Amino acid sequence: MDRKQLKAQSKNLIRTAQPKPVVTAIIYLLIVAVLGFLSYKLVGGSTFELQSIYEQFGIDGAYGSIDPDQFAYAIEQAMPSPGAALLNLAVSIVALMIGAGFTIYCLRTVRGMEASYWNLFDAFGMFFRVIWLYILEGIFIFLWSLLLLVPGIIAMYRYRMALYLLLEHPEMSALQCISESKRLMVGHKGELFWMDITFFGWALLVGIADSISEWLAGAMGPSIIAQIIGVVGFGVLGQFFVLPYMDLTYAGYYVELTKPKADAGFADGWTPEL
Repeated sequence: MDRKQLKAQSKNLIRTAQPKPVVTAIIYLLIVAVLGFLSYKLVGGSTFELQSIYEQFGIDGAYGSIDPDQFAYAIEQAMPSPGAALLNLAVSIVALMIGAGFTIYCLRTVRGMEASYWNLFDAFGMFFRVIWLYILEGIFIFLWSLLLLVPGIIAMYRYRMALYLLLEHPEMSALQCISESKRLMVGHKGELFWMDITFFGWALLVGIADSISEWLAGAMGPSIIAQIIGVVGFGVLGQFFVLPYMDLTYAGYYVELTKPKADAGFADGWTPEL
């Protein structure tokens, strides 16, 4: 199945699949929006305060000399506490797991298996393995990036299927998923790269919409209404379609990639365990 067929399949699933991919994406993005607001309340407010301090002390030099002691004290008071920073990290990790859950939903939908909104929370059942996989991927990609930018990009594509493998085969270790992803992507990295390129226009439109939303939120100040506009603004509205469209297409690509069961590296064939 080529790129056009995969995209056509995704569009058809958006129309016909139950539960609706767009509705599932809305639930996913609303959860992320709530988590984003919590993150803002914990740490983001400090960022806004720092900006106000810069303006107050005239960092651009427009307001003359700066009292170093006063400036240092103001910065210290505005910085988030270690506890707030840890809570913000926890919120980010939860959002990451919800994203993995959406991937599970997409995999089940593409395979014609029974899916539900509760799939968004399925990744929590393999919480530590998912986090460990992300950590290992990050380390390997960073190490390859030290050699130059191109090896780092190649490494990103080499490990692209690792999360899908873990979500479908939770009994596999993170290293096994990474190794199997490397094997699956032999001869396919360029193919997946070009698929990413074909989505660039959609990503650009969503990015522009996101920027408009953030600008509106910044103009309104640190209020809950501003944050709702910033997080659930034009960008998210665009993602209601773009997110399931892209994720279903990538899930379909993974399914096609693992179809030759005899060559997938498992003696008993490939049996999804979602």
